[in-house]
Amino acid sequence: MSKSYDGVHSVVEDLNLDVRRGEFLSLLGPSGSGKTTTLMMLAGFETPTQGEIRLDGKRLDDKPPHQRDIGMVFQNYALFPHLTIAENVAFPLSVRRVSRAEQKVRVKRALEMIELPHLANRRPAQLSGGQQQRVALARALVFEPSVVLMDEPLGALDKRLRETMQYEIMRLHRELSLTVVYVTHDQAEALTMSDRVAVFSDGRIQQAATPSELYENAQNAFVANFVGENNGLTGRVVSANGEWATLALSDGSVIRGRCEQGLRAGDDAMLALRPERAHIAGADSTHADEHSNVVQARVEELVYCGDHHRVHLKLGSRDSLVVKVPNTQRHALPAAGSTIEIAWRHDDCKILAMMAPKSAPAIAPTTPPSPSLISTAPAGAN
Repeated sequence: MSKSYDGVHSVVEDLNLDVRRGEFLSLLGPSGSGKTTTLMMLAGFETPTQGEIRLDGKRLDDKPPHQRDIGMVFQNYALFPHLTIAENVAFPLSVRRVSRAEQKVRVKRALEMIELPHLANRRPAQLSGGQQQRVALARALVFEPSVVLMDEPLGALDKRLRETMQYEIMRLHRELSLTVVYVTHDQAEALTMSDRVAVFSDGRIQQAATPSELYENAQNAFVANFVGENNGLTGRVVSANGEWATLALSDGSVIRGRCEQGLRAGDDAMLALRPERAHIAGADSTHADEHSNVVQARVEELVYCGDHHRVHLKLGSRDSLVVKVPNTQRHALPAAGSTIEIAWRHDDCKILAMMAPKSAPAIAPTTPPSPSLISTAPAGAN
């Protein structure tokens, strides 16, 4: 499936993705990456330029939004200010010509589900942001859709309320066995809530996998840098044998790690290393062994973060490195300006090709086990 507004530049390109029944799939990416356009095509507010969408095996992209059996939750809630909460929730049922008696039963059940039955006669302006978001959820679920689409639904909430609503949505997904496609640019939110995450960049899926697979085994440099915090140390590949590679860093250090397929000796590459996977060699009686990389670095700054300290380091004149040190009395902190050894295990880092997202080939997302509820296919696919 592809989408272009001018016939030249693709906003979404060759999207090929399956969503299984009951799955919580997040579309994650920076602004302009194509994730919201993809959601709008699923909802019917945008039409694919090429390709097709199928819901439970039936063609969907030729149907208007109200005939797609899909619920939609928007970032700005989109509640009708002149209607009561009960009337807002009942609106999708009235459009579908559900009887008034059935509407009353379903609205009552939906408001109980979000724990707001006592607010049925209030209007949206009389509710808090979190309460309005719950009403928007109830409205999307009241007609029992096959799929619920959510477009950054928590973006307007403060941090604490946002976290509360994350767990509320996760509870509803679990209890109602919902199929959810969720758009966000917040990688922590995607990792927390999702069964699977599709990472978008420049209209293409760079990788689609479980949260742990994305974090632990990024397929390219964009995913490694976008999902979670990453130390992106640069260098040149000395040797590569398919599973492992050796990389010479800019300061002359030579390290070993898991590697991206297709890397060859002489390629420019990036070492992906999470800050919590590195440690100060010798601290707390922890020593590097034959399975560890060891580099020397100069301590630039120590930052207190409550449950941990961030140690900012410099390797040579170009690369920077951050190490997270747990805030316990057993971990001695180095002095700013000192030179120390930093170590990490070979299998805790990955060596990835240096490439811009635009030039990266589309990475086929992992296909979930059948049955798939939603399928998108590029032009010409059967």
